[in-house]
Amino acid sequence: MTIKLAAVIEPNAARYKAVADALKKAGLKVSAAREPEQLGREQLVVLGGSLKSPTRVAREVRRHAPEAVLFAGQAKGFKAPWADGVLPLPVSPNDLKVRLAERQKPTTTAAPAPRPGEGILDLTTSFYTFAHFKEVLFVEVKRARRYGFPLALALVAFDPISGRMDPELQTQLMGGLALAIRRSLRDTDYPVQQSADRVLLLMPHTDLAGSLIVARRICERVARATLQAGDTVLHPTISVGVAAGEPGREYGFSDLVRQAQDGLTAAMSRGGNRVEFVTPTIEASPTPVGAPLPPQIPSPSGRG
Repeated sequence: MTIKLAAVIEPNAARYKAVADALKKAGLKVSAAREPEQLGREQLVVLGGSLKSPTRVAREVRRHAPEAVLFAGQAKGFKAPWADGVLPLPVSPNDLKVRLAERQKPTTTAAPAPRPGEGILDLTTSFYTFAHFKEVLFVEVKRARRYGFPLALALVAFDPISGRMDPELQTQLMGGLALAIRRSLRDTDYPVQQSADRVLLLMPHTDLAGSLIVARRICERVARATLQAGDTVLHPTISVGVAAGEPGREYGFSDLVRQAQDGLTAAMSRGGNRVEFVTPTIEASPTPVGAPLPPQIPSPSGRG
């Protein structure tokens, strides 16, 4: 579906104008519809942040424009269960273009040729598929050991959440985590969903200090977010176990996975919302989110 016509439902006149202007700068036409019952051919509907009952309004939008993409305009939070996605406020036209491109599926344009080592992405998380990850894994570990490059691994999992975890909530949580991870990694890193609630990150050319910076960044982004589950607002957090292969040391991928798993177990046992790492011989002291890096760890390679 090509998105060209949009509507904004926002009772505050100034906020309505700000959102509408941003949509126009992104190349969209904004219709005169201001209420769900006025909707017609719009392919995109944005609900403003001033609505008192966004869930009720969203239901009405679905009834009058069932094919339209529904975005929730939010200044905070990463998911609205009653919408197809969140549109951060104030709206950035460039950010909106990216979000719309992800929603539109061209049928005539050929997909760009993949770069060496790049394969099919998971449609839900935009992570690499596990099949592709396995193809790249052997090459990256072998290259790191042969040429003395650092290589880091992180294992990410959600901390326990009180209440019932249904499939819809699980999907929302993973969607928010995927966004936080994608915004924290380089395009040369390899994220893959290991299981329903765990993500594995392979970071070539990254030492232990650099991987800790990335892990903390992801933790902090998730901790700042909120999730609306029915009438309840959740504040999800994650734990991360980190491991790194040092140049000159013999190691395999399975060794790094075990170290990262030990770190993840330690992080969750100490209350979660933290990063832990281990070395092949000694378990390092706890590394909570935001704590300074230990002085014995070298400065990060290619990270910041």
